[in-house]
Order: sequence, then C-alpha cells, then structure tokens
Amino acid sequence: MIRPDDEGIHGQAIAWHVRLADASEEDWGEFAAWLEADARHNDAYEAVCDEDLALSPAVALARQENFRSEAEAGHRDAAVSPIGARRPGRWMWPAMAATVALVAAGSWMAVGGWDRSYTVTTAPGEARTIALSDGSRIMLNGGTELVLRQSDPRVAELKAGEAQFSVRHNAEKPFTLTVGSQRVVDVGTVFNVRSGSGGVQVEVSEGAVRFEDGITRLRLNAGDTLKASGDRLVEGSKAAADIGAWTRGKLVYRDAPLVEVAGDITRARGIAIELGPDLSKTSFTGVIQLDGDNAALQRRVEVLIGAKVTETADGWSITR
Repeated sequence: MIRPDDEGIHGQAIAWHVRLADASEEDWGEFAAWLEADARHNDAYEAVCDEDLALSPAVALARQENFRSEAEAGHRDAAVSPIGARRPGRWMWPAMAATVALVAAGSWMAVGGWDRSYTVTTAPGEARTIALSDGSRIMLNGGTELVLRQSDPRVAELKAGEAQFSVRHNAEKPFTLTVGSQRVVDVGTVFNVRSGSGGVQVEVSEGAVRFEDGITRLRLNAGDTLKASGDRLVEGSKAAADIGAWTRGKLVYRDAPLVEVAGDITRARGIAIELGPDLSKTSFTGVIQLDGDNAALQRRVEVLIGAKVTETADGWSITR
C-alpha cells in the first residue's frame, strides 16, 4: 500500500514531468532544489519516467486513432498532430532522473537554444544515476564529468571519470559517446567507459559497441575490453560479470597495478591514497568489497594486498 505522503510525492513528480516540457532556466533551478530536498524525490521521478516510457505505445496509438477520426470527419485542421509530426509532448521531453542534480552546485550549464547541453559531475566517493527519455540509463562513478544534450538523449560526452551505460538500442539512431577524439557507438548493449590520464578504457558486459578514433573501427562484443592511449590500442577480455562491478559495490582485478586499484578506491569512496615507491609497479589479483565504513575497508585492503595501510590527515598511505 502506498502511504499518503508517498502519493503526494508521486503527484509532485508527475507535475514536474509535465512542467519540464516547456521549462525555463528558473524552472530547472526549482526542479533541482526539489530533487535535493528529499531522497525519495529521486525514486518518485524515476518511476514517473518509467511510467512515461511504458505508456508511450498506447499514447501513440491513441493519437493515431484520434487523428484518423478527425480526418474522416473532415477536420483537417484538428489540433491533434499526426505521428511523425507531433510537437514535443509533455510526456516525451527528455527526462532526467533526480540523482543528476541538474542545477545544484553549478553542475548544470545551459548552452543556448533548444540544443542546450548540461554537465553532470560527481565528487570522489559519490555515485549518481541518470535516466534518459529513450529508456537508457547511465550510472556515474565518483570523480566523473559527463555532458548530455537536453534535446538529444542519444548523444553524450565523457570528459573525465567512469560511467556505465545501459543503452536502449535504436538502429536508426545509435547512442554515441564521445571521449576526447574517440567515439563509442552503441550496437545494443551495456558497457563501461573510463577516461583518465592513462587514456580511455572500454569494457562491454552485454551486446556490442563499435569503437572509432577517426582511423580505426573495432567491434567489441560482451567480455571484450579495449585500452586506447594516444595511437596505441590494446584489446583484451574479461569475465562479463566482472565488468562494471563497482556499480554492485565491489572492485574485481586480475594482475592490475596497485596504482589502478588505489585510483578506483579514491573514485568510489573519496579516499585520497598515497602509495609507497616500492608499490607503484606491484600488481593485485582479487576482489575488494566496498561495503562498510572506511575503517572496515582499510582493514580489508590491508589484508588483501599484504601491505600496511595507515590513515593520514587527508586519506591513506600504503607502504610495505
């Protein structure tokens, strides 16, 4: 049974979904404030977005039948638009779920006209989920910056950090992610992308993607991985179930350098880590569970990597 206060929040979420169909920058600011006011607002708004997508076929059929009836009656100038020529409706505006905090803390920046872009950022230790109007979902790891278009949910740019993309396939309009001078094009899939000083890393857990850098075009299927740094491409493989494991609260490694492990912990938990000089080239194989508080994680990491983990003023120091 839905409690009365939850019913009220659901009604507010519907009202916001309708209002954002023709929203001003002031509206977006108020929307972000509403999202931040109560953690339940996120779930409610995402539920409304899901309901929107589920109702789309029925709405389209109703519009088609209505238009046919109007045409038969001779009302060629009816207000109802035919499919394929309809105006952006209140239920079809690109919907973005609450955790993006669109305007809050300056994380949303509009760029002119109907082709407004907005930037979603997460701090180290912070994860957020975005629901797009086409049914796709993006989960951002900590320390990530992602640019999206308000007018086109099939285009994104990863500026930095890591994100997992669960893409609703559309053969006529593939989802395209730009990372620097490279592109990852959806072929109907779930894939993980990381961008940092070491280059771009793409891992596919379901379906397939096409990687492009202006010269090379590679198809990556489930379990395939690719590291791109400058003009160097390194293909590999990984258990599909381990790809994007950070979204399920764990980090999985096989012969990974501790530098990478430390960076992942910093991204996921916001803990700055300093490695001793004798550990920079040490590799690690295993699974690190991210649950529990920082003290529990500290003890767990110390046992798993066989090194001393000391708490410092601004994070951890790992030494032999």
